[in-house]
Amino acid sequence: MDRKLFEFPISYTTLIGKIGLGWGVHETVADECQTAGIKKALITTSGLDGTGIVDEIQGILHHRGIATELFDKVTSNPKDFEVEAAFAIFQQAQCNGVVSIGGGSSHDCGKGVRALAANSDKKIGDMAAFLDPPWMEKMKTYHPITVPQISVNTTAGTGAESTMAAVIINSRERFKQVIMVPGLAPTAALIDPLLIRMMPRNLAAQTGFDALAHAFECYITRLPSRYSRYLMLGSMSLVSQSLREFAYNRMNSKACEDMCWAESMSGLGLSHGGGVGIVHGFSHGISTLYNVHHGLASAAVAVPLERYNAECCPEKFADMARAMGVDTRGMTTGQAADRWFEEIERLLKDLDIQTGNLKKQFGVKEEDLEHIILKQYKNDFNREGNPRDYNFEECLRLFKSLL
Repeated sequence: MDRKLFEFPISYTTLIGKIGLGWGVHETVADECQTAGIKKALITTSGLDGTGIVDEIQGILHHRGIATELFDKVTSNPKDFEVEAAFAIFQQAQCNGVVSIGGGSSHDCGKGVRALAANSDKKIGDMAAFLDPPWMEKMKTYHPITVPQISVNTTAGTGAESTMAAVIINSRERFKQVIMVPGLAPTAALIDPLLIRMMPRNLAAQTGFDALAHAFECYITRLPSRYSRYLMLGSMSLVSQSLREFAYNRMNSKACEDMCWAESMSGLGLSHGGGVGIVHGFSHGISTLYNVHHGLASAAVAVPLERYNAECCPEKFADMARAMGVDTRGMTTGQAADRWFEEIERLLKDLDIQTGNLKKQFGVKEEDLEHIILKQYKNDFNREGNPRDYNFEECLRLFKSLL
């Protein structure tokens, strides 16, 4: 067989740890720590002010004889210097494990600490995945991670509690880097609807859309994984059914649980051979330069950027429309694909999220667009899966149209 007929002839999955999802599962955090051999844990978190979640987790751990050190300085869109500060505490306190409490930022900071523990001769940015030089070859030069991590989720969006990548801002170069080191996935992920429902409405909407963005970008990717595609169709179905209700009523138990499953399934899809694309590429740049929540940035650019992609694979957009509940019988493929965009636009309106108008919404400056495209997107791991080939001039025109 001539493998050159296929752009990506072989599909790979990545190793992930245990996932526990259900009501009250956060109470098993000490069990998971003891199973993993954690005797002293560094807790990485944003603090989660007003929720009492961090205090409760610490209490469970201390009751079972597991000591803790706290790093609660993680911010949205975590930075390299935050990871370095957390690692310094990890070393000074002689911790032998990590417990991350929060959303993707807390989990990714914890992953970064573990990456540095295994590769203390490197900066966190040295372990980023690029297209050139090839990231799979670079990964072979890193020491595998042995420090365990238990991730306790408090949001329903990123999937970072289980994936083997960490997204960290390189503060010197001003762009987000996807950190990839063997063994980076947490040892166990605990996804508890009891904690998820404590999010405010805007975060529930924005993180929920992040789960959806993972699903649709991963479904249309040029990386051919049937594992990920079926997971992503299921995730999109759950989001379309439950995100609105969850955003406006976190006490709706079914909607809350559905969103927990949806975000976890999207994370699993990313680990099972899928990939993202231009929406993540552009939104990473926006969130880095203007400190915008990643889910919100993705939502603001999703519709026009995916219209740019739709010409390459309209049949996939038709599939996604059906997954979101659209009856496409009697429609052409193009008509069915258009209905997916209508569903997304309706969802964004219901969630009170505006498309485009990036200058007014986030303060995006035209002079920053080239930096985002060339530094963030051109050589980024996320670009590999986008269905439409990279073209700088097209990307620049598209980005300008969103201002």
